[in-house]
Amino acid sequence: MRRPRGLRPAAAGLLACAVLVALLAVGSLVLAQHGSGGGSPPASLQPSATATLSSRTVLFGDTVEARLDLVLPRSAAPSAFRGAPNFTPFRIVSSQVERTNLGGGLERISLRYGLSCLSPHCLGAGPSTTVQFAPPTVSIPGGSLRAVWPSLVEVSRAEGVARPVADGLDSGPVVPPGLQPRLNAYEALGAAGGSLVLLLAAWLLVRLRVRRRRAALAARGSVLQALLTRVEAALPEDVVYRQRHALDALAVELRHRHADGALFDQAERLAWSPEQPDPIEIRSLVAEVRRLVET
Repeated sequence: MRRPRGLRPAAAGLLACAVLVALLAVGSLVLAQHGSGGGSPPASLQPSATATLSSRTVLFGDTVEARLDLVLPRSAAPSAFRGAPNFTPFRIVSSQVERTNLGGGLERISLRYGLSCLSPHCLGAGPSTTVQFAPPTVSIPGGSLRAVWPSLVEVSRAEGVARPVADGLDSGPVVPPGLQPRLNAYEALGAAGGSLVLLLAAWLLVRLRVRRRRAALAARGSVLQALLTRVEAALPEDVVYRQRHALDALAVELRHRHADGALFDQAERLAWSPEQPDPIEIRSLVAEVRRLVET
């Protein structure tokens, strides 16, 4: 009986493994890129822009940190990185960016800038100077977000400052409860990697079993071919024992292979018939067995 046309079992298994590997890889990349979001953000969380300073007063030449917290749609996030806010007359000496996926298509971006000024413009004629930075504006779909910096007072080192006014930037960035933007993504990557290893091991095991089965079938086929050759070789011989022995061995092999019962009965009958086996019937039996092997 011929095998239906289509993919071989080994090829079909390999194709299925490749599809699963591709799906796992795509899912891992999506999780690594977007985080685990946890669903929609709180209803109160809307696009916003907040500008704060680490201190409202700074001694001349010292560094103050300016922080711009943005809650933006993910599609509008690239606009937050186009240039930097205008901190004239201060200059930016360091910068840092933190991004957090809030779910529901929103992202929190925290931009930190280290500012310093050694120019006389930061003091002017008096012992201190009040600086007001230009408000930053970020475009979003349907409008824009605008933040206002608190005023900054730079004081000459000749003047004493009892206690600087702080905005509390030492606290960490706010993360809504229940959201773990990166932790679950890393766990998913680890699970995906383990799944890939298991899939590869399973595919190798299936491939090894298929090879062993093919080798066993080939060995059994070679035994049957050898028996057929022995039966044919005994036809011109006058030694009845040799011919009957070959026919009996052929019958045992056919029964072991669960072949057509009629062929097994015919071989066994010819081997143990009281009369001398008919050469024509033997040739017919050999031809039928060969056709069975070839199909």
